[in-house]
Amino acid sequence: MSQQIKTNQRNDAFAVRRTVFMDEQGYENEFDSIDDDPACVHVTLYIDGELAGCSRVFPESLERALSPESPQSPRCALDEGVAAAETYLLGRVAVMPSFRRQGLASVIIAASDEAAREAGAKLVKLHAQEYRHDLYAKQGYVQISDVDYEDEGQPHLWMAKRL
Repeated sequence: MSQQIKTNQRNDAFAVRRTVFMDEQGYENEFDSIDDDPACVHVTLYIDGELAGCSRVFPESLERALSPESPQSPRCALDEGVAAAETYLLGRVAVMPSFRRQGLASVIIAASDEAAREAGAKLVKLHAQEYRHDLYAKQGYVQISDVDYEDEGQPHLWMAKRL
């Protein structure tokens, strides 16, 4: 099984997100203006050449500017000494149904952390679906908020990791 990570394959990332978040989970507001900003890095994973999963990472300041209605990350101890431009958000981590239960979400998260680091991030935050807490914790993320229901009524929580 050969794995390949690519960045900025926007259409492929959209295909995964449409399948997982819209078709499977019923989300309506899956795409936003952040997706089209040059500072947004779309990460895609391919297994033996077949599209398997995706994520996106971008500067937190971009979300504050383009999507002020989105849930805002809470301040936490990990913010100490990190400039605003060095805080990135990770989201839209998804694996296609036929590739699940193979540890590929962890591969995508690690590649996303690396893409954020390469873009200048020192801190990554994410607003995860509550049931995915352990996946991110295994990747070094710590919970920095209580559970909320700000994302289409689904239970989410904020987590963060210093790079």
